[in-house]
Amino acid sequence: MNKRILSMIMCIAMLMSVVAMLSGCGDNGTNIDATGGSNPAGNVTPQKADAFVIMTDSLDGLFNPFYSTSANDGGIVGMTQIGMIGADYINGDIQVVYGDNESVAAKDYQIVERTENGKTYVDYYFVLKNGIKFSDGHPLTMEDVLFNYYVYLDPVYTGSSTLYSTKILGLEEYRTQQSLSGSGSAGSSAINSAASAAARTRLQELINLFNAQIKLSPTKDMQPEAMKQAILNHSLSSGYKDAISNNPDEVTNENLLADYEYALKLFKEELGRDWNSAQESFTDAPYDAAHIVDLFKDPIFKFMMYEGYVGVEYELDENGKTDRTRIKKLTKNYAEAAIKTMDDAINLVYGDKIATELNIILTYWGTAGELETEFLAKAKEVLLHASSTGDGLAVKNISGIVSLGHTEQAGSTITINGTEYTIASGHNADGTPTNNNEYDVLKITIDGIDPKAIWNFSLTIAPQHYYGEGATTPVDIANDKFGVDFASFKFMTEIIQSTRNITLPMGAGVYKCTDANNSDNPSGSNFYKDNVVYFKANNYFETVGSGLCNAKIQKLRYQVVSSNNAISALKEGTVHFISPQMTTLNFKELTKMEDQGFVKMSTDQLGYGYIGVNAKHVNNLYLRRAIMCAMDTSLSISYYEAGTASQVMWNMSKVSWAYPKGENATYNGKDYPQYGKFDKEQAIENIQMNMRNAGVAAGDSQLKLTFTIAGSSLQDHPAYAVFRDAATLLNSLGWDVQVVCDTQALTKIATGSLQVWAAAWGSSLDPDMYQVYHKNSTATSVKAWGYDYLLTSGTREEKSILDALSALIEQGRETDDRAERSAIYMEAMGYVLDLAVELPTYQRDVLYAYNANVISSASMPDPKELNPYSSPLERIWEIEFAAN
Repeated sequence: MNKRILSMIMCIAMLMSVVAMLSGCGDNGTNIDATGGSNPAGNVTPQKADAFVIMTDSLDGLFNPFYSTSANDGGIVGMTQIGMIGADYINGDIQVVYGDNESVAAKDYQIVERTENGKTYVDYYFVLKNGIKFSDGHPLTMEDVLFNYYVYLDPVYTGSSTLYSTKILGLEEYRTQQSLSGSGSAGSSAINSAASAAARTRLQELINLFNAQIKLSPTKDMQPEAMKQAILNHSLSSGYKDAISNNPDEVTNENLLADYEYALKLFKEELGRDWNSAQESFTDAPYDAAHIVDLFKDPIFKFMMYEGYVGVEYELDENGKTDRTRIKKLTKNYAEAAIKTMDDAINLVYGDKIATELNIILTYWGTAGELETEFLAKAKEVLLHASSTGDGLAVKNISGIVSLGHTEQAGSTITINGTEYTIASGHNADGTPTNNNEYDVLKITIDGIDPKAIWNFSLTIAPQHYYGEGATTPVDIANDKFGVDFASFKFMTEIIQSTRNITLPMGAGVYKCTDANNSDNPSGSNFYKDNVVYFKANNYFETVGSGLCNAKIQKLRYQVVSSNNAISALKEGTVHFISPQMTTLNFKELTKMEDQGFVKMSTDQLGYGYIGVNAKHVNNLYLRRAIMCAMDTSLSISYYEAGTASQVMWNMSKVSWAYPKGENATYNGKDYPQYGKFDKEQAIENIQMNMRNAGVAAGDSQLKLTFTIAGSSLQDHPAYAVFRDAATLLNSLGWDVQVVCDTQALTKIATGSLQVWAAAWGSSLDPDMYQVYHKNSTATSVKAWGYDYLLTSGTREEKSILDALSALIEQGRETDDRAERSAIYMEAMGYVLDLAVELPTYQRDVLYAYNANVISSASMPDPKELNPYSSPLERIWEIEFAAN
């Protein structure tokens, strides 16, 4: 089996999940949970199985190719998709793959660089295969290809793809609906800034009104009915009206009331997620002490503790200082008798918070992030439709994206890589070329050189007839209609993200959705039910290429299993393939299991661990640096099997060719995040220096923070020791830091609602830093850093750092010289460290194991062929059950 990376499945991350690294991808920056051989010796007795069962960590259930954000959800979607092109790891480097023997949509592909009037342009040509069918039998055509590009490039698209950052000719004109000179991003930046200001104004209208009413309230609270009445009597600001509509006169107090009610709905949902998180928390020290452990057997108590309704009194150490490793007493600060059920608990917190802390909810909770994202998209819609002409859009298409079969070139020939193709001269009603020996050809032209562009173009091809069903814009390529309602928030939320479209993914991939009964038409609730995801073979998959076959295993299941229980689940036969942590204990356990027919494999992980700090919640640059001064990241290495993990000093995977080399590899030149390089006394001195620079003394309210570990266990995490010791050190200096775990942490990171957290990144094929760090990125990663706050309320120093960082990221895309790009990115990563929003921690190996009694080892890849860019499941259609 070759070292193949399947088609570029999700344009949100390369490393999707431990069981779904079937895909590469364009963009870097999906948060993944940090949890993340030869044939077995002896005689193997095959075991009959009805389905191939693969382990996955917890799922959010957002199974949408355009908007899926978590790695695990993306892995589920990836099973149903194919990409435009793929990638292969050949001779230590990543190369583009395409053609009939690949599970991709492109039959051929070529890049042509040219110069016109002293300017460099690059043309990308993609010859589309004929005969590909989606899993429902509909053909995959140029209509689907352009639909996907126009969704990702729509100005109100808010998913993780940053395809819009590529300098495609005409893209700025289309996204801004303005005639612009050149292809710079000034127009988009201006609209983004105006929309951001409008979104904040819209959110602030509620905050200001609530604050004003609280001051007038004798009881210092605002119950919903009183708040609603205040809203109806409120005099709306002109800024609020402008944010809602191009016709301010049509905006009424009912609009603000709708915003309020929607905020309450989102907050109620957020508390529901908190309930789930709380049930996985408080299982480790200091909460397991004998005198309090029974309290945490009560799910209601856990939730109330999680929401801050339990008072905590700690023991004192020998010096009379608070010892946060020992709890003396817990006090229930809520009416216990009134809470009998989960709903009672949630309603109590809900009622209390919305009446007394709505301003806090709309500023710091995840609800605020969700609202701001939605308001931003709606503000763009208002701004852009103001540019529309009487007969529609002022700029009807993206001039640099052209289907040659729908232009004057239809019927002519084009030579790609030495092969002459006849461009489609006409099309059938279903979008397929009229003549089978003719092909549709996509041409994308960009301004200048961009080494990241090809990976941005590697998006998956989701079916237009499925994901665009219900759009008001039809598909008529020749007349600039691509099935996408331009700048329409309703289209993105109600069409692209309809209930069906987020629960039942569909495409031309290896598998399609089913249920426990193997139905061809499952409901979303039965596709993912009771922690199991059900797939069946897509028997049209072989149409993707002449060198492909339909899946040899007809039924596939994903079973949600925590990393802690992965090996037990493998032993018991609950799952057949796992990826547990590469701990010493796990490694030894799997080694002992080899003579029972279990096989383990490992390779370097493409991603890396990190500690994040949100500047919105820690809004002093020097306090963020003080936090990092307390982190001894070397402690994370001891969690893993010796020799399988190492420290990372830069914000990049060590696997990348751009990771700094030589002396730079082990020291990033910054003093403040290098505790571990210094002794404890020096670390304390650095912390206190930064506290002085911040103007903050011991005991200040700004020093009360929560460090969150992504997952269900504190101690079973590589960052636990780092956080534990950092909290102890900071608390000894007058801080108030607690360390918690949270199974919903990755979702909360995406909404920007965590203060300090530990997780891991999945990295991309290219070291481009745009998605995760550029100031104009709309990906959720920048919300995690608190860019929304920094861009509007940051200090001059912080804004200067962001400007310099973004300029370097853009510079890194203007050359394909790797030495030059490496130097640029090293400087850029220095600015990320200066901003103190991300501290890299460790790079580890990824561990896989499977049951060879069930799965044929002959159909799995040779362990020696694994690499950071591949997975044992990369050609899953070839995997077979062991012979019975």
